[in-house]
Amino acid sequence: MVKSHVQVLIRTRPTDKFASNCLNLADDGKTVHVHMAKKKKPGRDDFVNNQQEDFTYKYDRVMHNVTQEAIYNQVGSGIVRSVLDGYNGTALCYGQTGAGKTYTMSGGNDFKQRGMVPRAIANIFNDITNKPEQSFEVRVSYMEIYNERLFDLLADPASANPDDLHIQEDAKGSISVKNLSTPIVTQEADALAYFFEGNANRAIAEHQLNTNSSRSHCVFTVYVSCRSRVESDGQTTHSKLNFVDLAGSERLSKSGSEGQVAKEAMYINKSLTFLEQVVIALSTSAREHVPYRQCRLTNLLKDSLGGNCKTVMVANIWAEEQHLEETVSTLKFATRMMRVQNEVTQNVSIDAQAQIRNMAKEIAELKSELQMQNQLHGKSHITYSEEYTDDERFELQTQVRDYCDGKTPEIDIKSLRQVKEMFRIFKQLVETAELEGGPRRSSGADGGPLKAAPGTPGDENSEEGVGDVETSGGFGIGTAIPAKLDKTAKENARQQNAVQGQPHARDLSTEEPARESMSPADMPNRNDAFEMYKSNDGYEVAELLKRSTASLREKKKQFKEYASKVNACKAKIDELRLKVQAKKEEDDNNDDDVVDVEYFRALTSLKEQKQAYRLVHEEMAQVKSEMDYETRMVEQARSKLIVEFTQWYDSTYGAGDESAGGMPPIGSGSAVSPLQARTPKMDRRGFDEDVLDDGEKFENMERARIMAEDPDSTVYYSAKKNAAMTAKSQGAAVRKAAAVRAKR
Repeated sequence: MVKSHVQVLIRTRPTDKFASNCLNLADDGKTVHVHMAKKKKPGRDDFVNNQQEDFTYKYDRVMHNVTQEAIYNQVGSGIVRSVLDGYNGTALCYGQTGAGKTYTMSGGNDFKQRGMVPRAIANIFNDITNKPEQSFEVRVSYMEIYNERLFDLLADPASANPDDLHIQEDAKGSISVKNLSTPIVTQEADALAYFFEGNANRAIAEHQLNTNSSRSHCVFTVYVSCRSRVESDGQTTHSKLNFVDLAGSERLSKSGSEGQVAKEAMYINKSLTFLEQVVIALSTSAREHVPYRQCRLTNLLKDSLGGNCKTVMVANIWAEEQHLEETVSTLKFATRMMRVQNEVTQNVSIDAQAQIRNMAKEIAELKSELQMQNQLHGKSHITYSEEYTDDERFELQTQVRDYCDGKTPEIDIKSLRQVKEMFRIFKQLVETAELEGGPRRSSGADGGPLKAAPGTPGDENSEEGVGDVETSGGFGIGTAIPAKLDKTAKENARQQNAVQGQPHARDLSTEEPARESMSPADMPNRNDAFEMYKSNDGYEVAELLKRSTASLREKKKQFKEYASKVNACKAKIDELRLKVQAKKEEDDNNDDDVVDVEYFRALTSLKEQKQAYRLVHEEMAQVKSEMDYETRMVEQARSKLIVEFTQWYDSTYGAGDESAGGMPPIGSGSAVSPLQARTPKMDRRGFDEDVLDDGEKFENMERARIMAEDPDSTVYYSAKKNAAMTAKSQGAAVRKAAAVRAKR
């Protein structure tokens, strides 16, 4: 846990009426000198005024007439790095209305004038791209506090109910909003689209000081979860980055607000007053109670002010003489904010299941180390496994049976673990003997017959092979065991294959005869015409199709043979693996450190069999590639034969409509060939692409201009354009009406 104060930066709004006689910005870039002349009361020349005239304020940074990029580099870049490392961050803008808070946070309409939020989003996803060893999940939310009510800016304003949103606090002091929309974003464009959509739904109004004055406090939050792809420690960091755009304090005498706008101003000033009270309480060491619950704004910023968060505040001032009082008020609030101390800690959570797996792995490693020490000291018969394996249990059952039959005078006791297992076997044998009236020494520990260890050739649960022929007609490399067909299924399959083997056996009795110029009596049937065409004009294409089909059949046969070889190799590998495992366990129980000859031979055979498996698998993959090529050749030849026959038939006997017999029955199943389907449709001028209108031409020109100026700006402009097209223009009005009805 690290304590850090809230960093405060002062940003001046650019103006040609800078009050240089009242404001002086020191050269150190951290100090502001203010001179306020004493006000004289009219007609009271003898009135003594002891009001202070000169004030000096010192901050972390004072930035005058700076660019948006300079502000972000000073404020946002450091917080983004901390958020990706698992620390919470908050950036908030405070100041009077019209001082440039929303411009600092959101930016202008140009890409170079974009604010802290779009820049931070781009920075976050760029850093995520540069960290492939870590897995990130990013979510966003956007809400506003309008007239002391919470509104979800990413929800549909017409159907959303503000009463469903509630501020809640967990056991660690983290603040969240219940029922707030937090969609997952996977790229920069998605996050920007949500941000611009929320901006379109904000409540704004016009008064004398600002034509687009924010009438609510807005909070855009980015939630980041990160875990390692390499390490399996189960640790996940959770962090959030809040961008708080506070509504500006205003004096009704200057803004000239009336009606609903004046009511909104009173709610804004009231919440900012409560915010100042919280800041004063946090900056006073002797103060025990902090009034967070006085309003929604202070309750929402509880973890940002005095909690677990790195907070930076940008105090925007309007450095003109007519706004000098508001400027001094902002500078005083910023000074108090610098005294607020936050306790920053990294937010790390541990996955319980991953932790259990890691502990189990550590226990296994410790047992292996103990086993190694026992072997060095001549105690290799001692094992530390919690449960017996199937092979060990089978061997112990055999020893107990031999002992009960009198074949073995005694059983060698090696460990307490062995004794417990033997007692369990004896108990099971006794219970079985009592139930059946006599001992069943051939029974296993579970009362049933002794079973062979899994993985043996007789085991039904042994691993299946790969590369068998699929019943759907294709061939796959995955695990597939052909099912046994009953008599009826075999008969159906035989009939289906017989039909498929006669490509011209399709019944065309229900098809309408082709319409042609000659009489129907003289017009040949399409099937007969097709056979005649294949013998004459279409002989070459028909022969190509026949050769390709024969080649494809041969490739399928070869693939099936290789699949059988792969399965055989796989079965042999499984058998050798079990043999190696058994020999290894046998050698571990012996005190001799010399490697057994049979174990070495089994290892060598296993290695050779794996090499043979790889070679056969590569050959099978090559045959599979050739089979795919022959399949494409068959389809192309079939399509070509259909197209050329159709043209020949129409030119010889007259063109027919689609209902006049359709295409020849050679298995295409469609009257439109793949070649015809791939042919682009052209208009009467011969162009195969759509004609662009003026708007589309302008968009292409604008896109080319943006790419020429700054290629990185395309995502920004695209997201902004899409958000403008899908913006809910009536969202603010709907929320205002709902708020008015609720207050009534």
